[in-house]
Amino acid sequence: MLQILTICALLTMESNLGQGQEEPKPREVLVELTVSPMAAPKPALKYQLLPELKEMNPGNPCLGYLKCFMEAQGFFFNPVSAQNREKWAEMPLKELPLDELRHYGGITLRQADHAARLDNPDWQVLLKAKSEGPRLLMPEIQQMRMLAMALRVRCRGAVAEKRFEDAIMTTKTNLALARHMQAHPSIIADLVGLAIAVVALGPVEEMIQQPGCPNLYWALTDLPRPFISLAKGLQAERFMWDPEFALLDTAAPMSEEKLAKVRASLTELTKMEEMKDALTWLDARVKDEKHVSAARKRLIETGLEEKKVNTFPAMQVIFLDEKREYEMRRDDSMKWFTLPYWQAETGFLASHPPEQGGQDTLFSNLGPLLLKVRGAQARADRRIAMLRTVEALRLYAADHDGKLPANLSELSVPVPDDPITGKPFDYKVDGATAELHGAAPKAFATNSAFNLRYVVSVKK
Repeated sequence: MLQILTICALLTMESNLGQGQEEPKPREVLVELTVSPMAAPKPALKYQLLPELKEMNPGNPCLGYLKCFMEAQGFFFNPVSAQNREKWAEMPLKELPLDELRHYGGITLRQADHAARLDNPDWQVLLKAKSEGPRLLMPEIQQMRMLAMALRVRCRGAVAEKRFEDAIMTTKTNLALARHMQAHPSIIADLVGLAIAVVALGPVEEMIQQPGCPNLYWALTDLPRPFISLAKGLQAERFMWDPEFALLDTAAPMSEEKLAKVRASLTELTKMEEMKDALTWLDARVKDEKHVSAARKRLIETGLEEKKVNTFPAMQVIFLDEKREYEMRRDDSMKWFTLPYWQAETGFLASHPPEQGGQDTLFSNLGPLLLKVRGAQARADRRIAMLRTVEALRLYAADHDGKLPANLSELSVPVPDDPITGKPFDYKVDGATAELHGAAPKAFATNSAFNLRYVVSVKK
């Protein structure tokens, strides 16, 4: 089950779904910022964090991004270059080798800048996705994370030298790259896009702490919400197993040879750890006459002709019943995920109670995985919302002699509610320091990534 396993690998979070024991006290991610008061730029939209239409050109950015790797294998894959990139992406700004970073990436990253300003993203993989289903390999998607990290390094170099225009230009490229991931027909690409967005926002947090950095409140406000849409990825999940299910027959009994082919296909997909017990489960159900009888009844209730269903071999009945169950559970999960996160989580948990634990089905792990994906989307949106609130605090301080508001309601501009809870962020102020807190939701109560606290100190 390659698609689901890759999703597991990309998600660095663990939910408390299905956990019956007492939960430990949640940890948190702490972001400490020291900022200066700064009024809004004039004109107000002077700075943007995504390429504007006037910067755009016709073309396919996806091919442009891949050209970056064709033209500079050494830059991306040389061990020394890769080690430096990893180191420079995280080390303190004051320790960066600025002479080396001033033209970091050269023509390679300029190619990425060009690609990010093309207007028709098409990964040219839809036909393969429909024919290969869960076997689809996507090496091009994983390479985009490497490109994003290189852009992060270039951006940090500009921030360290207070070249704010250059840093904002690179942020536009990286955030456009993140957004272009949603054009790929897979949840995996959406997750990579969300990861790239977080990579791009890190230097923005560093930049707003530099003296003289322009206020980015209106630039952050202008970003799309949600920043990465899951629409195409969720649609792709609805057909991802169609190539495997096409092997099943609902019109006539299947021969032992055909059933062996289906079982062999499943065997190939279940060699991974996550599905190691699938065949054991399947063989046990085929031998369970009571289970087979109940499955026949369910198939008849869906509209299949009773006479035909009664002639189907037990393994065919089990396969068809699992297909039916998968499609029901898939849609019961997905129907919630276009709603705001707090509504989606409430609805999902009501129909997938954690106390029930794992379900007795062949494809029972899809729902919880999709909730994690929806949670990752909400986390990225929360990061943007909290940064926007920090910039609103800088606006207020610029008009009030460096002072912070006692309450968020005193701000002169609207601030967003928490995209995860739908409520205002927790806020408290102590002199020149404010705390902004977004608590973890129920489904991820023990996950520090969902428990985010900004401590913002204002220096005059």
